[in-house]
Amino acid sequence: MVEILYKKYVAGTDDDEKEFADRVLREYGERNEVKLKEEMVIEVYVKKFGKIKTNEYEVTLRLICSGNKTCSKYFFEAKASERDFGKAVHSALKKLDNEIEHKMHLMDQNKR
Repeated sequence: MVEILYKKYVAGTDDDEKEFADRVLREYGERNEVKLKEEMVIEVYVKKFGKIKTNEYEVTLRLICSGNKTCSKYFFEAKASERDFGKAVHSALKKLDNEIEHKMHLMDQNKR
């Protein structure tokens, strides 16, 4: 089961946005637990920049594998900034997924 930890979180975001982020992060974590065959923790850091009309969210995600397999020796981190909180979480997840595939060479395993 994937664990999601909010290390830094902005109080100005809505509950709906946080629920959406939780749901997306949980789905992403469960999918990668199956792919990497290891339990993991996702740390979320959220910063809010700008004025009232031009808010911009910066989301930093860190993926920590909690096992003794091959994934635990790597450190995965991705950062994205968007005006919409949901879009920022989604683009950070895409970057994180791309980093995992490159470091773990998961694309090469499917070709065989």
